Amino acid sequence: MLRNVETKYGKLKGLVGKDPRVTVFRGVPYAKPPVGELRWKAPQPCDPWDGVKQCYEYGPMPMMRIHPGRDNEFYTKELHPTSSEYDMSEDCLYLNIFSPAETTDDNLPVFCYIHGGGYQDGYNYEIEFDGERVARRGVIVVMVGYRLGLFGFLAHPELTAETPEGEIVSNFGMQDQSMAIHWIYENIKAFGGDPSRITICGQSAGAGSVQNQMCSSYNDGIIAGAICQSSVGFAYAEDGLSGRTQSLAEAEANGADFFSKAGIADLAEARSLSAEELMKRVGDVSEPGAMFGFMFTPCVDGKFIKETPVTSYYKDDFRTVPMIVGHCMGEATGGMFARNIVPTYEEFVSRAREVYKDRADEYLAVCGVSSDEDVKALYAKGTFNNMLAGSRGFCELRSSMGKNVWYYIFDHDIPGDDAGSFHGSDLWFMFDSLGNSWRPFEGRHYDLARQVTSYWTNFVKYGNPNSPEGTDYNGLPLPEWKAYRPDEKNVIRFLDKATPGTLAEDKVIDFRVSYAKELFT
Repeated sequence: MLRNVETKYGKLKGLVGKDPRVTVFRGVPYAKPPVGELRWKAPQPCDPWDGVKQCYEYGPMPMMRIHPGRDNEFYTKELHPTSSEYDMSEDCLYLNIFSPAETTDDNLPVFCYIHGGGYQDGYNYEIEFDGERVARRGVIVVMVGYRLGLFGFLAHPELTAETPEGEIVSNFGMQDQSMAIHWIYENIKAFGGDPSRITICGQSAGAGSVQNQMCSSYNDGIIAGAICQSSVGFAYAEDGLSGRTQSLAEAEANGADFFSKAGIADLAEARSLSAEELMKRVGDVSEPGAMFGFMFTPCVDGKFIKETPVTSYYKDDFRTVPMIVGHCMGEATGGMFARNIVPTYEEFVSRAREVYKDRADEYLAVCGVSSDEDVKALYAKGTFNNMLAGSRGFCELRSSMGKNVWYYIFDHDIPGDDAGSFHGSDLWFMFDSLGNSWRPFEGRHYDLARQVTSYWTNFVKYGNPNSPEGTDYNGLPLPEWKAYRPDEKNVIRFLDKATPGTLAEDKVIDFRVSYAKELFT
């Protein structure tokens, strides 16, 4: 197997994986440590090294307000049972690479994964991420580490003022990810990979990251496919068509507000404080009990992110590559992702006239509501749900433009408690990592995981979740997963097994997509 490789920066030595057919390279640097003078600066290419770098240990986790694994909240038990053992540091720009290649000429496709965590939390070796289990299907897996929160997404008027004209303001975490993708493109051949077949995938904020990378001109020509799990960001006219991406001015105001609340006089003082002290101050100004605390997120900087992804969708400025999008059903029925605040009939009509103006009567006729109960029934269908309507609307729009997109809904039972198909539960199946979990998964769960992982790796290999043979990695029949089409509305539900089907017509969603599209034509 290919245990020793030579990148453009130097030689690396990997470890034999748990599966001896896979080589594991941990803690591969792709940029200079963003510390000291490089704090809140664009990532810089790493310096070449002499000798052979032994890639046996994970790099530090990025700085977070709360060290994963040191509290008793839900995801500590779920995803972070050993995280307390690992260091956190600003020095976090590392890749973990899992390669089944035997030679540099194998030309294997590449699965590049960007972790989630609300842009504030997470790291690229959480226990549910089992790169070996995916790599053994014949793809190279690369897990990306990037700056988070305050260090990854601070914007501030002083930062803008010091940034040379033409360079990117803020969005340091997005720039990190892009540099990682470019590093993969330039070096993956040494690991037996094919730089022309890089598929990027992410879950939650990782899915948002995928969309930002897809929209950015900085990545032209190096992304062959994309997967957005929980979920694709989408918006309709009543949402303002902005999605959840803030403007640079809003991000600057957020940064200035943090400095004021945290007792930081200026950027020079902020740079003089230790990373630990800055994280303490983020905690001090955060609302008690807030999931992520005082947040710092991507913004439309005008250079790396020129417009919101949602705007790009409607204008068809989005990169034309095959995509998989979907979500867990539990996310659509409760929690922070579901839109469950149902307006009264009077409020619904008032909002319709405000948004749809001279077409409001047409819209209301399509909705077919005349009472509070009618509005409740319409909302119960998921027509205005962030996950259900967002993912479906995206599929409607993209497929109407002739793009290939495959839609899934993960709705399997998750044993061990009553959490259901919670946010992130699909990752155990996508990474075929059920054996790493505390949950009492049974044979049918493992069967489903085999199918899900096969769809994902087929997509990386072929740009289509179906294999030419119609089988999974083990040679067993794999149900055909048809691309979404406006006239078919195909979906696959991951239940006890992969179950293809179609969605019922929803004229309200169709109207909303059509109307919003007209605003950009």
